[in-house]
Amino acid sequence: MNNQTFFISSASVRTKIHLLFMLCISIILTLIVGCNNKVDYSKSVFEKQDTLADLSMAGKEWNIHVDGAWARPTKAGMMSAAYFKLQNYGYVPDSLIRVSSDASKDVQIHLSYINDGIMMMEEQQFVSIQPNEQISFAPGGYHIMIIQPTIDMNEGDSISFLLYFNSGMIIEEDIHVGNPEL
Repeated sequence: MNNQTFFISSASVRTKIHLLFMLCISIILTLIVGCNNKVDYSKSVFEKQDTLADLSMAGKEWNIHVDGAWARPTKAGMMSAAYFKLQNYGYVPDSLIRVSSDASKDVQIHLSYINDGIMMMEEQQFVSIQPNEQISFAPGGYHIMIIQPTIDMNEGDSISFLLYFNSGMIIEEDIHVGNPEL
């Protein structure tokens, strides 16, 4: 009888250990699978037609304008952001694909959005702009990140930007440092 009791309790312990082991494996697998599923919030939050413009449209009249451009003041080496309105008055779509500036070697197109109550920011490869569409680059949405500017950007200064489009068009824009609405 003593041997039977030992065998039963030993099997019970083995079963419990086996069940605990299986539970741990399933939790680990769930975490691994869950961590590898990156959601593209920029597309799900701002359901845009984010497709690059067709280069076969080259030669058409491109009519994109930048209005109300300004950048946040900052010291050299500290981040800043630039904002403006981008308007496509033309008849064909285009995409802003790159931005450069004399103020920094690293300038990126970004999108800010709120996810579960937390402000997120993500670099964008491009921003599509359809005919007769206006896109605001403003705090809390699309903006241009100026990573570690090489100069102090003081209120009242101007910095030069180049906006590169998929069509081949390049817009040169002097941007005022300081919010014009304040």
